[in-house]
Amino acid sequence: MNIDQIREQLHRLIDEVDDIYVLNGLYRNLSAEKRHREAYEKEQREKGQTARNRKK
Repeated sequence: MNIDQIREQLHRLIDEVDDIYVLNGLYRNLSAEKRHREAYEKEQREKGQTARNRKK
């Protein structure tokens, strides 16, 4: 391999690592949003159940 080929391969590897880093970040953000949404929905259900129990 000559230096230009090595340089090109290195740039491709760096691009792949960047893509993986971005995808992992997106996955973490989506997972966190899902957990927050589920916690909020659970809290809302519990509040609704508490309100219904008070009316009885």
